[in-house]
Formats: sequence, C-alpha cells, structure tokens
Amino acid sequence: EASGVKVEEGGSKNIFDIMGSNASQIDSGEVEAGLKETGGILLPDETVEMAFQCGRDSFVLTSHRILDIDVQGMTGKKVEYFTILWSTIRAFSIETAGSFLDRDAELTLFTNLPDRSSSSEGCARKDRTRIGIDFRKGHADIYAVQRFFADKMLGPDTVDASSEALGMEGEDDEGMGGVKGIFSWMGDDSRMVDAAAMDRQYHASPPILQHCERVEMAFKGRRDLMLFTSKRLVFVDLQGFSKFKKAEYTSIPWSTVQCYGVKSAGSFLDKDSEMMIWTDFDDCFFPQRNNEDDPPPPPIPRMSFLEIDFQKDKVDILAVQRYLSERILRTDGGKVVDGVFVPNYMPYDVPVSQDIINPSSPGALSNFVNWLGDNAAAVDPAELDAKMHGDDPILQADERVILAYKTGRDFFLMTTKRCFIIDKKGFTGKRVAYISIPYSSIRAFAVESAGSFDADSELKLWTKTFWKVDGDNIGNKFEQDLRKGNADIVAIQNYLAAQIIGSADGTSSLDEDHTAEKAGKVDTFLSFLGDGAALDTTEVERQLKTAPPMLQDDETVDAVYKMGRDMAVFTSKRVLSVDVQGITGKRVEYRSFPLRYVKSYRVRTAGHLMSSSEVEIFSDGSRSLDQDLAKSSSDVWTVQKILANKTLVK
Repeated sequence: EASGVKVEEGGSKNIFDIMGSNASQIDSGEVEAGLKETGGILLPDETVEMAFQCGRDSFVLTSHRILDIDVQGMTGKKVEYFTILWSTIRAFSIETAGSFLDRDAELTLFTNLPDRSSSSEGCARKDRTRIGIDFRKGHADIYAVQRFFADKMLGPDTVDASSEALGMEGEDDEGMGGVKGIFSWMGDDSRMVDAAAMDRQYHASPPILQHCERVEMAFKGRRDLMLFTSKRLVFVDLQGFSKFKKAEYTSIPWSTVQCYGVKSAGSFLDKDSEMMIWTDFDDCFFPQRNNEDDPPPPPIPRMSFLEIDFQKDKVDILAVQRYLSERILRTDGGKVVDGVFVPNYMPYDVPVSQDIINPSSPGALSNFVNWLGDNAAAVDPAELDAKMHGDDPILQADERVILAYKTGRDFFLMTTKRCFIIDKKGFTGKRVAYISIPYSSIRAFAVESAGSFDADSELKLWTKTFWKVDGDNIGNKFEQDLRKGNADIVAIQNYLAAQIIGSADGTSSLDEDHTAEKAGKVDTFLSFLGDGAALDTTEVERQLKTAPPMLQDDETVDAVYKMGRDMAVFTSKRVLSVDVQGITGKRVEYRSFPLRYVKSYRVRTAGHLMSSSEVEIFSDGSRSLDQDLAKSSSDVWTVQKILANKTLVK
C-alpha cells in the first residue's frame, strides 16, 4: 500500500466498479514483468511507473509513454495496445471523489492526438482530445497521479518536501464588498488574493504543487481559484456542498498557452475586465439543439479558449498582461526537439520580478488609450515604443516596437517578440482588448498586396490554436487589414520570416548538379491546362531576392512549379505559395509555410488521362498546402526528397 491506497493484485473486482469503469491501482512491477514477457511490448530500457486495472483492461504509465490496453471479445485473445506519447499530453486535470454517492475520482488528459474532425451535434470536434479514466475510491491515490503527471509534463521536482508548508487558517480575504461586490459574486468575477497564502496551502493540503514550484499570482471567485505558478496555470473548481470534498484541479503548462490577452472594463454598466487564453489543443464542442426546429447552436471552445472575468476594481489587468508576457513570450535562443524548433522560455526557477507584478498607477490604461486617440495619423514606432516602456510598461524591458500600423481606432504592432493588437470596442472605445500573438505560436503567414480597387493590403497569420484570435468561432487564422500606401508588405513579410523562420538551415536539399531538366520535361498541353510546370530555380531565386525581395540571404530555391498565374516555390526554409488574384493580377498573396513546422506530407504520382501529380503538406496549426505538379513522376520525387531531407534528417 502507498499513501493509504490499497494496491490490488487482481484490479477491480466489485461489479459496480466494473460497470462504472472504475479502475484500481495495481502492482507496477508485476505489470512490467508481464508486458516484457508478452512479445516484447516494452523497450529494454522502458519501465512501468504506475498501473491501473478495470476488469480485463489496463491503463499503464511508463517512462516512455501511456499504454492503454483494451482486452476484447469473449475469449480475450484480441487485445489492442494503444500508445500515447508523453509529448502529446498538453494539459491534465484530476477530480477528487465526493460523498457517499459519488464514489470515484477522475483523471482527464487533454491531448493534441491526430483525429478526424466532426461537426455532429452533441459531439466534440476531436474524440481523442479528452482521454479520461475513473478511479475506484480508496483504491488509487489521485494526488499521487497528479504529482506523476506534473513531473512528466512540467519537469521533475528538484526540491525535497518541506515541513514548513502551512495551511490557510487565519488568512484574511477582503471578499467582494458593496453593491459592486454583489454583482461580481453573482457573475463569479475573480479578484486578486494573497499569492503567498495560496502557495502555502497548495503545497500542503491538498499537495497539488511541486516543491520547486511557486505561486506568483492568485485570483479567487465565489469559491473557485486561479493560480499563476512558475510552471503552469492552475484552476481550482470546488464542487458540491459537503464542505467542498469534491474538487477539480486543472493544470495548463505555460508552454501549452499559445496566445493571450486582457480586456479592460468599459462604461459604468460594464463591470468586469477579462483575461483571455488560447491553448494548442482542439477541445471545441458542438452542443445539441434544444428543439428540432431551432438552428444549430454555435460551437463552444471549452479548453481551447479560456475567458476569465475579473472584478475591475480588484484586479490590475496591466500587471496580469505583464506577468503573462514574462511566462509565455520566448527568451533568446531555442532548440530543436523531434525536428521541431522549440523556443526558450523563462526558467521556472527564475521568479518573475516584483516590478512586473506591482500595481500599476491609477488610470494607467485609460491614459494610454487617450494618448492613442482616434485620429488616423501615421504611427511612429519609436514614439509608441517609448510610451509603452513608460512608468507603467506594457511591453517587456528588452522588447522593442519595430513596425506599427493604425486602422481606424485600432492598432497593430510588430515587436521583437510578438504581434500586438490593440482593439478598441464599443461606441465609447473605453473597452479595449490587448492581444498578444507570440511569433513562436505562428505556423504560417501571408501578405497580400492591394489591388487596383482595394483600399487595403492584408496580413494573415495561422497560429497553433483552434479558436480564432479575432473572432468567436473555430479557426486559427488571424487577418489584419493594413492601409494601402502606409504598409510595406515586403518589409512585413521579411520581418515575419526573420522571426518565424529565423536561422533555420538554409542549405539546399538537392544535389549540386540537380537542374530543372533533370526533374523531367513537362508536357506543353498539360501546362496549358493549368498543371504545375517546373521553372528555372536560378531565375526565380533571383527574382524573389530582388523584385520583390521575399527570400532571406541564405535561402535557396530548390524547386518551382507554376500553374496558370500562380506559383509554388520550394526553398531551403519554406514552401512559398504565390497566388495572383483579380482580373488585373495586381493583388498578390505570398503565403509562407516554414519547413521546420511540417508534421507530415503526402506525394501522389499522376494517374491516367488528365490527372496530375500532387503534394500535400500538413503542419501543427496552419491549413494544409495542396499543390498540383506537372504530370511527371520525377517532379514528385524531387519534392519528396526536399521534404524528407528537411523533416526527417536531423
């Protein structure tokens, strides 16, 4: 037994546990021995660290993965072994058992496992996003499970348990006094509370936090809590009426948060400010309509997008914005993990400076909004940078504004670390959203020139999110109009390329003597019909480095295919899709898919008659690229070689 938990030899025996799929903890050593004897399922250096059983099925946590074992059929000879890599777990939650009638604890894992999308009512968009397991009350230590997943996802606990942790007895909380407080209580708006007191409590009873982890900011609603720790965002949901015996603890590592923002309160009737968080897993859900004659209700984001209301006079949202920037924005450098570039983040053992969390000056945000004004004057990046680094800074100390644009009342900034949107809302414009899109969350980008009759050029970003940053619906594309004549789309494209593609390997993936002729001749008739024709890479590279200068200095063009007026360029760093639009062809979109974020790809040879070869590229966030090529198998293998060398060779 461990921590008062009974470890059973045979797992769940009670018929009610089997019917309810409630699992019991079983001996991990015996499970490991059995799995290594059964066809070498485990790797030689793989160990079983925790194991649970319900009926004939098992849920095994190893040093390398999660193994879900499903015994099927009457004889039990058919067995499915479902492997879930630790890297696919993006967040997790535990729910403790409640009173007599609520006899099980629960674990929920939030994953980014690949799965087919569904839009059926009453169903999640991705079935595999949530993986749950119920534990038999008293036969599994749910807090030990929580600590295990924390170590796996947040990094091992590097500090031994301390005997100095204290409870919450005697700690004062001002609560939600007055008339405003009553409305805030009814709306479940949160207020700031003592982070040190929350740190002591959740290191002791219950033991949710790692010993090396610290609570840096804390917020409390009617009964629930939200904690900003040095490693994660924690939501504490106290349920039921039996002295909160049942509680849910949800952990979201900071690396899972892709975009964030805060929104100021508006006029007198608008009592709350808000915090917004976008995560990197698809937890969207399609509700069931109440009546058959009703239109389908809109989807809800669940954990893909979180919106937290704050009591506006109890929470400093400028301090919240500064704190989120410290924990979410990348620092200098990064590393390649499994072929994917991962930016550096502030180490958990480096606390956020108290200057970041200190209260802002009264009226700091409203003064900044008033300074911005409503006129359409040109924006000076240097002046805006100085203002945003004033007494109540909005940007980080080492962050600078590089490009700034104004459209109507709103602003779009490109700093050295993120795209920053200032969005004025409502008739008065007093309600303002400040949204940050870190460059590390962008998976593809495009700039589009203005046409003959278009007033604006346009910027498009595809982020590693599943709920739109600029709208209330499923999607990951952010669109920003830019005033024609005031926005240099080439400069914008080049700066985005430097930040997103960066110092990726710029060497060619093809042999030095590879030429367009060696890629295969293209049938003239098929070119006339619109199939992609291979072009001279040297000439295209020269054009894209001069007019317009879209490519980086160390970036080479490996292959080019043209279809009508459009073109697909395979370079040493990205796939660049050039889409010529409109009758005049003056409106052109340049869309970049960085190769460092390619997760999978598919090439298809040409068939009979008029079919052409094709390549399709998928990344973890952007829409896929589907490009027709010339009717020649050699074209397919050229592209296959480029993608293989850039995505498979380390």
